[in-house]
Amino acid sequence: LDANTSVNGLRTEEVELAEVKVGDYLQVLPGSRVPTDGILVARDGPGTSSYVDESAFTGEPFPVAKSPGDSLYGSSVNQLSVLLVRVTATGSETALARIVRLVEDAQGNQAPVQAVADYVASIFAPTVLTLALITFGAWAGLNTGVDTQERFFVALMSAISVVVVACPCALGLATPTAVMVGCGVGATNGLLIKGGAVLEAAHSVDTVIFDKTGTITSGRAVLAEKKEFVDSDSDPLLAGLPSKVKNEDVALWLASCAETSSEHPLAKAIVNSARGRWGGDVTLSSHGVRVTDFNIVPGRGVECLVSRQGWSSWNVRVGNWIWANFTDESSGGTAQPPPKDAIGASEAEDMRRRGQVSVFVSVKSKDEAGSGRIIGVLGIADSINAESRSTVAALKRMGVDVWMCTGDHELTAQAVAREVGIDNVTASCTPEEKADLVTRLQKRRRPGSNRPGRVAVVGDGINDAVALARANVGIAIGAGTEVAVEAADVVLVRSSLHDVAVALHLSRVVFNRIKLNFGWALAYNVIALPFAAGVFYPWTDWRLPPAFAGLMMAFSSVSVVTSSLLLKMYSKPIIDDDGSFGRGRYLVQALRRICCCSSFSRGHSGSASKAYSQTAIGFAEDSSTSVATEMEMV
Repeated sequence: LDANTSVNGLRTEEVELAEVKVGDYLQVLPGSRVPTDGILVARDGPGTSSYVDESAFTGEPFPVAKSPGDSLYGSSVNQLSVLLVRVTATGSETALARIVRLVEDAQGNQAPVQAVADYVASIFAPTVLTLALITFGAWAGLNTGVDTQERFFVALMSAISVVVVACPCALGLATPTAVMVGCGVGATNGLLIKGGAVLEAAHSVDTVIFDKTGTITSGRAVLAEKKEFVDSDSDPLLAGLPSKVKNEDVALWLASCAETSSEHPLAKAIVNSARGRWGGDVTLSSHGVRVTDFNIVPGRGVECLVSRQGWSSWNVRVGNWIWANFTDESSGGTAQPPPKDAIGASEAEDMRRRGQVSVFVSVKSKDEAGSGRIIGVLGIADSINAESRSTVAALKRMGVDVWMCTGDHELTAQAVAREVGIDNVTASCTPEEKADLVTRLQKRRRPGSNRPGRVAVVGDGINDAVALARANVGIAIGAGTEVAVEAADVVLVRSSLHDVAVALHLSRVVFNRIKLNFGWALAYNVIALPFAAGVFYPWTDWRLPPAFAGLMMAFSSVSVVTSSLLLKMYSKPIIDDDGSFGRGRYLVQALRRICCCSSFSRGHSGSASKAYSQTAIGFAEDSSTSVATEMEMV
């Protein structure tokens, strides 16, 4: 079997995937997933290549052109042609299985947030017991002014007071209570935080790596700009146009006529832009326009015949320059850059430098021979997420180094990075190379710091899963793939990029509260121990009874728990366009909560209900804002 094999003429049979072996030949129908890794042997249809959606692996929104001899990955989606694939790997040897193994290996190392408290307690407890024995011995040996029974009783009570007042309950509660409240506050603010270890790691993050597609960008192709070259009123193409079509929109309209029957993401971007101008009837059939002879050639473009009474008939082609120039079939029609002096060449090059895909539009009269003429160039891009620039600016204000790592090519990656303000970019990366970048940055020591780097990765696809698992903190977009969400430590439920900065901000607040709890518990015990041991008895003639020691111990624990519960007052900062944290709204939310609590404590049910309603309205305003932002992105 070779590239000339008639794929549709082969005898086939259905088998279980478990029965497929290396060397077998598989027939993959349009719209189906490639069952396992293999080599493309042959394909049907015109043109030299077929399109396969590999976004699960590369994260990029545009399908990849595949020719005989190219590699295919299991779980990628065949687009339009029937493919004949020779199997090269099955089961645990496929690319997807390797990614899963890497994720499992990377998830093996997580430090418990309680480790510091356990270490301190392991030293503190025997130290206290030693102090209690010393206290008992001191009172029993030095308190010579009383009888033996009284001396033993005072020594025992003092030793008990030392043990009770120094009980490390507050020390043990300092971490888990703050972590529990912090995770709950995160959930309230749209952050699913998977445990206390995440909060411990996130507070010290000094580097954040963003994926591009679906994270920095929306993952949806849109028409970014267009250049039209029909500007003469005497042009026969303008005579008899439908009244709805303006002269400056001719190329876009004809391109949308050709792309209406195509499922390619670039086609959808063109048609969606046309719908914004002419509604659902983009071909303007209600004005007598007929679109016939539609033809799609994978790897080249599409063509059709557009006609209207009194306007003549025009062959329209949309695709790469060779295809749009009506080059003879023998040339292969492969994508090549146009000559520098060709119409639209400079415009197309400018679009590519801005990270856009340039699509040429050409026409030729039905009865005309030879090549057609270019009438426009359309620039299609993956639109930038509305929150990307402000999120990057906010992270930089927090002292975080921002990177972007993508499987897309260098030109597009640099253009997107410039747009959002990211200085550090790596492009054309495989999933393994993304994970390697994480490892390198973890080993790096930033200027002025002696500790290794702490890296967070933000992504949404299977291709990000290994990097998410290997990072100190993996942050997944809630709308991303299940593999990415499973591998991540934090999930942005609302898929808002601002929540990346909020997650780091919350972790710092929680960790600072843990340190405050530790400091208070230790300081409290250090101050109370001398009183319990009776050190000041010669001057005060007063000893701390065990009952009072128990009360002080309880107060210490209650104060630590109360300190942790005060985290519920946290309101996430509002990130302005310049990346600064807006505080006005923060204060309003805090006042609402205080008013709500005070109204409730006074027992006025009507006032409490009113305060609760105001809080609910505030939440609804936040939600509607989020929805409005998402609708604008769509």
